[in-house]
Amino acid sequence: MAIKAIIFDFDGVVIDSEPIYVAAERRILAQYGVQVTEEDWKYFKGTTEKGFYQLIINKYNVKADLEQLIRDSRQYLQEEFRKGVDYIPGFKDFWHGIAGRYRTALVTSTSADFLQWIFSHTTVRNYFNLTITADDIKHAKPHPEPYLKAMRQLEVMPAESLIIEDSLNGIQAALASGAVTVGFLSSLGHIDMPNAHFHARDYAEITQILKRLG
Repeated sequence: MAIKAIIFDFDGVVIDSEPIYVAAERRILAQYGVQVTEEDWKYFKGTTEKGFYQLIINKYNVKADLEQLIRDSRQYLQEEFRKGVDYIPGFKDFWHGIAGRYRTALVTSTSADFLQWIFSHTTVRNYFNLTITADDIKHAKPHPEPYLKAMRQLEVMPAESLIIEDSLNGIQAALASGAVTVGFLSSLGHIDMPNAHFHARDYAEITQILKRLG
């Protein structure tokens, strides 16, 4: 079945924001004496804002109010984003190659208001036919709901959809949705996403995958 829709995760797939999130999160967690291990970062990546800080509170026994953590993290994130954020290398060329040929969606664990803040206060723009945020679903990644909702709204079947993901939670959600899943190796290696149908180190390799799929 031919691919009709391409669905993108946001952070680490469209924009090179993972270092920004890590910098902001390390700043706030340092205030509570928390140092997240590299192994834990892999499992926390791709969660919602609320989900991330709830995991931190539970795992590291942080004595802090969840909503206050979120408010403080937003302030730090805005400060870090204002320093500048770039698209992932190759994304814009890839986009120009697929625009008008495929239905597109952005599916992100970012909240709607913070995503809009990014679009309004940085050079990043919303190119997508459809956007699904953390506020649009009941069950976040690794649950497949965000991707299934995108497919319904794009009016495509899972087998007609190609999802580009770069996190463990995102890969699990994409695979569970039934879509063709590309593990984008922007921050993790093959060993961390072994079940993805394809792996790509850059957008040139994703272009080749699309050609193979027809």
